[in-house]
Amino acid sequence: MKRSLLTACAALALVYALPLCTLGLEDGEKEETPPASFPTETVAQPAPAPEETGESYDERIHITLLRDGQVEELALGDYLEGVLAAEMPASFPLEALKAQAVAARTYTLYKLNAYEQGVAIPDTHQGAQLCDDFTHCKAYVDLEENQQTLWGDEAQEYREIIREAVESTDGMVVTYEGQAIAAVFHAASSGKTEDALDVWGQSHPYLVSVDSPGEEACPNYYGTVSITPQEFAEKFWEKHPEANFNDPPQGWFRASQRSQTGGIIHVLVGGVRVSGSEIRTLLGLNSTNFTLQASDSALVFSTVGYGHGVGLSQYGARELALEGKTFDEILKWYYKGTEILLQN
Repeated sequence: MKRSLLTACAALALVYALPLCTLGLEDGEKEETPPASFPTETVAQPAPAPEETGESYDERIHITLLRDGQVEELALGDYLEGVLAAEMPASFPLEALKAQAVAARTYTLYKLNAYEQGVAIPDTHQGAQLCDDFTHCKAYVDLEENQQTLWGDEAQEYREIIREAVESTDGMVVTYEGQAIAAVFHAASSGKTEDALDVWGQSHPYLVSVDSPGEEACPNYYGTVSITPQEFAEKFWEKHPEANFNDPPQGWFRASQRSQTGGIIHVLVGGVRVSGSEIRTLLGLNSTNFTLQASDSALVFSTVGYGHGVGLSQYGARELALEGKTFDEILKWYYKGTEILLQN
């Protein structure tokens, strides 16, 4: 289903996404929808040349953020530090953190460019370009207020690491054919990332399935959700009242189609064909890569992986960094056919 970037902003966890195995924030992820596919430029807004201001790219570019019901303006670099601290454990290798910083910068610019091209800012943002709700945009934490809560005695050390990851990649953006990409990310796949086409029904040449090592290090790699048949039927009927659950629960799920990585693309439930992402959202499953054990008393869903599975895997990035890969190698591993450009 094609939706505007407005809808993507309202539903993702990119991202952004998140929703991820983060440090200090509650884990959990809501339904994501695919980022819209329309032309973007890699520069978010006109900016003075560096020699005119003495400021870096991330200092010159500013964003507006809805946080705790208030709209505030932040330099892009300060925003990215808050995003990075919320989205990836600061204990991860520096190269993984740098890869995450570039991905977050890229996706932020991707959305800002969409606004410049006429996409309306969501009403829920109260006029701000971005918000700190991971179900809408990306998670964000104010480090001035929360670094001690996040990291305790290691607060100063981790704050410096976060700052280094952002500042050392200042202005770097992942591009495809010269354009900023929808740099979505997730916590952990099931050993291979998902193709965007299988998850969201939209093909993106840089969001294809790739091998992803080290995923089992994610604490939420395996998950289980149990629900009674009656509870499931009532939840499902809210959206699909035509579903037929007269047969025993063992026969409610039929004719599923899986992606090459194991994620459910779609499945017949009570005679109604739905996407794996819909089932995941309905039940709060960790991923669409699930198996089912059904009985008259319970439906038990067992999942592998954590997140939508598309784009950069955080625990995969961690493993690649531990193997000696640099941040740019990690990014090109997960976003195929891309280049990293330096904004100026």
